[in-house]
Amino acid sequence: MSTSTATTSSARRVRARRGMTIAEVMITAVVLGIVIMSSLGALSQAYAFTNHARMVTLASQIVQSVMEDLRLRNFSEIQTHAGQTQPVDFTSTLASERFASNFTTGFSLSGNFTTVVASNPPQYGKVNVTMTVTWTERGSTFRRSLFTTFSEKGLSDYYYVGWAP
Repeated sequence: MSTSTATTSSARRVRARRGMTIAEVMITAVVLGIVIMSSLGALSQAYAFTNHARMVTLASQIVQSVMEDLRLRNFSEIQTHAGQTQPVDFTSTLASERFASNFTTGFSLSGNFTTVVASNPPQYGKVNVTMTVTWTERGSTFRRSLFTTFSEKGLSDYYYVGWAP
């Protein structure tokens, strides 16, 4: 083996052991930064979706609970609500029904009562009721509503009628 071949071979070994150049380190750092930033963006969006799902679920529980509370009342109380200026504000119910929390501070709750058939024996009275919870998230307003018909014979089944902005 000649001296020049040995020198070239040892120079290659030394260069191979020196490590990465500054350019390689910078490219790696930029790629790693992009990966981390996109991961944080995805986590932030997932948190927003989770929070919205929590709000929709809570709004549904509130409106259903208030509707069940109305179901336990006498029909004359339902008629009294129908005689008031519409919509009837039930927001104070949020605090009294154990729904007060950091999540419900922006909620408003209202009910629309419409007399369909006046109570006139032998005809039973009927009142349509729509209970609506409204809240705002990130600048958008959302609603969750239930609709039902009350009569002097009792409550018919109720239906969700939308919650998108």
